[in-house]
Amino acid sequence: MAGIVNWSELWKISIAGHRHRRQNEDLVKTWDNRAQRFNERAMRHTEMTNKQIAKMHLEPDYTILDLGAGTGRLSIPIAKKVKSVTAIDQSGGMLALLKENMRKEGMDNITCLQKRWEDVVIGQDIEPHDVVIASHSLGMLDLQESLAKIDAAAKRYVYISTGLGSWMNRDDRDVKFQKDIFGQNDRHHGWHWDYILLYNILHDMKIYANVEIDDSESEHCYDDLDDAVKSWSEMQDIPPDKTDVLKEHLVKILKCNGDGKLCYRHTSKDVLIWWQRDGKSELR
Repeated sequence: MAGIVNWSELWKISIAGHRHRRQNEDLVKTWDNRAQRFNERAMRHTEMTNKQIAKMHLEPDYTILDLGAGTGRLSIPIAKKVKSVTAIDQSGGMLALLKENMRKEGMDNITCLQKRWEDVVIGQDIEPHDVVIASHSLGMLDLQESLAKIDAAAKRYVYISTGLGSWMNRDDRDVKFQKDIFGQNDRHHGWHWDYILLYNILHDMKIYANVEIDDSESEHCYDDLDDAVKSWSEMQDIPPDKTDVLKEHLVKILKCNGDGKLCYRHTSKDVLIWWQRDGKSELR
């Protein structure tokens, strides 16, 4: 029966708990600090990027809105196929690298807007676009409100990429590592990282989206153990007093490749949630 579970409120509870643990953190500054390393990793994932783009309906005359665009992993290759892209991100550091990546590619059809999606006003900051994309970027407290705005900002299609289950492989070593780092109630077990909450919120909004689930595999390589420790500490919010635990875990999982790098192969489930708009551009 519909309505027994308030999925939107469940999302808020999950996100609120996560934010409470990071209440003293300036998230914009955090992503600014991560931007360079994030860019180095993200722009290497060409296979994953190509798979994502291949599932999108894109036409040469389309305008695209990339929500949480980061350094342009999707914005830049998509801009080569369409009329224009608007890249929105709250991090100025991320957008600065996106502009640098644009210059390297000789591109001029991407407009950058530094703003939180919650603060964007349709009709003032942006106009509706043919397609709206959000790839692993929906961490808003009021997800239902943000999804309504995403739907209103799209004239034709919406594509949301998210995850299923944990970000780790979830073998015994991963489980032990997470418990050692974050404790029994570590944030990576939270429901808010799984696609099903998002899908159920959309269903309650009478947006009956399509869902496609694929296996995904990526490899992350580091110059040496110290480089790996620094990267994981930055990207996974490892507490400074847990560095020795992190180092011990990395020694177990990193393998040398033929180029003298230490590499970690990550497997996961990627979820694409998408729907076709009804032609109306108004908040539900």
